Amino acid sequence: MTILFSVVVLTYARDQILADCLTRLATCLGPRDDYEVILVDNNAERGTRDALLAPFAHHQYLFSGGNKGVHARNDGFDAARGEYVVLLDDDVMVETPAMLDLFAARFAEDERLGAITVRKHVRGETRRRVDLIPHTRKDVDLTQPFLTFRFVGGCVAFRTACLREVGGFLPDFFYGLEEIELSYRIIDAGWRIRYDPAVSCEELEHPDGRDAKKRVQTQRLANKYIISYLRMPFPEVLVNAALFTPYLLLRQRGQASVTGAVRQFLNWRKRDGRPERKAISRRTAAYIRECGGSVWR
Repeated sequence: MTILFSVVVLTYARDQILADCLTRLATCLGPRDDYEVILVDNNAERGTRDALLAPFAHHQYLFSGGNKGVHARNDGFDAARGEYVVLLDDDVMVETPAMLDLFAARFAEDERLGAITVRKHVRGETRRRVDLIPHTRKDVDLTQPFLTFRFVGGCVAFRTACLREVGGFLPDFFYGLEEIELSYRIIDAGWRIRYDPAVSCEELEHPDGRDAKKRVQTQRLANKYIISYLRMPFPEVLVNAALFTPYLLLRQRGQASVTGAVRQFLNWRKRDGRPERKAISRRTAAYIRECGGSVWR
């Protein structure tokens, strides 16, 4: 038996929602046996979550022993046996039964396609969520596929060879915007990212397992400073530093501490062993513009 897909699910403090997520996944994918499910458990206690994998013919259970943050997904990446890795959040419900076949077809069409980001909506939301749009332009037509330069988390497929080349999520990010940093490395290595609405999913944005909103938004702002410093070229990095903070504060209506975010960024800069700045190349910046994007954002 050849494992073509490895579906990696990271979970923390969402046992009932996780059960619903895996039940929906098993129902959608049916009896096919060319995939495995890898459950990465960030809870402090083992519990009985591994029993939720019983419906899947091929599965792995990886126990973290504590909340390592979002980069614990890398444990699943390292254990993956498939040619493709599908990253699925524990509060996301797959809506497309043909999801794996569609992913396989898209990857077969383009040997340099490194990742596929899908159409995602939040349960109960009717407004257009700009944070779920994998582009700096928020007026793009989400009913049509397009090449892009960043992916949105929740449900995303990777070519395993791409992850092996560029690496997974940085341990510098406990939570928030980690997808953008990995996207920079993917496109800078010459891989492409595609948005495809043929695959859709529903995200619950369940509050269990999440920190207080102000701390989360402050952490996201600090992460944005780190990502801009690490990957954004000059002079766009200066424009971003000047404009992103007021933009985020306007959107969040003061629900983030700029002082706290700056302090977190400066503390990160002092850390031993942190990644060195390696801005994207001018070729990569040109690719972003060809996709209709803005480098400074």
